[in-house]
Amino acid sequence: MPLSWRQLASLLGPPGHQGPSGLTLTSPAAGDKLPLLYAWSSLTISEVRALVRGTSPAVTFSLRHGTDFSAAGTLVKADGMVATNTTIGESWSSLDIPEIPAGSWLWIVVDTVSGTPVSLHTSVRFSM
Repeated sequence: MPLSWRQLASLLGPPGHQGPSGLTLTSPAAGDKLPLLYAWSSLTISEVRALVRGTSPAVTFSLRHGTDFSAAGTLVKADGMVATNTTIGESWSSLDIPEIPAGSWLWIVVDTVSGTPVSLHTSVRFSM
């Protein structure tokens, strides 16, 4: 007898914790805006890491969240983040509003670019 989705979900148990999410943006440019994830349940960001590649690159970016991707969104870190390290990257764990409500998008916005960045990789880790 085939199982319904509800029966199958009950066999699998409750949904688990969301793992890290990452995004690589090639040729980042000021004004780029890309979704990173959709929060099916409430999430709390514990750390953001970024690595930039290129010639003397510096990329200032912000992470924002909200239910409407076309809106300005809520800043995760008010003063933004600047990626300049091309070997080990940078890390931010002191965040102003790390809580992402269920039903929200999390996205990245590139604010400024200097030098010649070839790529920007951003990873986000969540805590329970």
